[in-house]
Amino acid sequence: MKNFKYLVLAICAFAITSCATGPKISSGSIVKVDYKGTLKDGTVFDTTEGKKPLAFLVGSNQVIPAFEEAVASLGKGQSKKFTIKAEDAYGEADPKKIVTLPKDDRFKGVDLKAGTVIFANNKTPEGKSVQTPMKVVSVADKEVTMDYNHPLAGEDLTFNITLVEVKEPATPEATTEPQAQATEEAETNQAS
Repeated sequence: MKNFKYLVLAICAFAITSCATGPKISSGSIVKVDYKGTLKDGTVFDTTEGKKPLAFLVGSNQVIPAFEEAVASLGKGQSKKFTIKAEDAYGEADPKKIVTLPKDDRFKGVDLKAGTVIFANNKTPEGKSVQTPMKVVSVADKEVTMDYNHPLAGEDLTFNITLVEVKEPATPEATTEPQAQATEEAETNQAS
């Protein structure tokens, strides 16, 4: 009877450990994900359907943190549907980010029509070049009104995702230096 109790305890401990809800994928892993992103009204805002899966380095802030958390909770081949609230995605739309600018040389050669999204080249505080999307709100003879909010600001985002591939970090050091591993991986892929 005593051995039976230990057997029951061992089975329970294994079941609890197997059902843990923590991340299954470690920081520094490179993952590939198929996904479909939709808005509340069902509009598809982005998808990998007909394209290559989205690849990113876990722990490197390449995707929305809540998206990364959902991916990290999956095992290869598993799927999940979840919604990220606007404040945890691209934030709420900020009326201060809608500005009227003079229609000058910076817009030369740009097709300025209401609703068009154009990209401005900007620098981060670290000096890195980034492209910032801007939506044309209205165009007058001498002025252009631009919305600098992210196009998905103020939107709750629903995702259907499937984890296609996981490549764990090659070494323990890679876990603490994920960006270096991603660079090394990219260089290796280019050389092949």
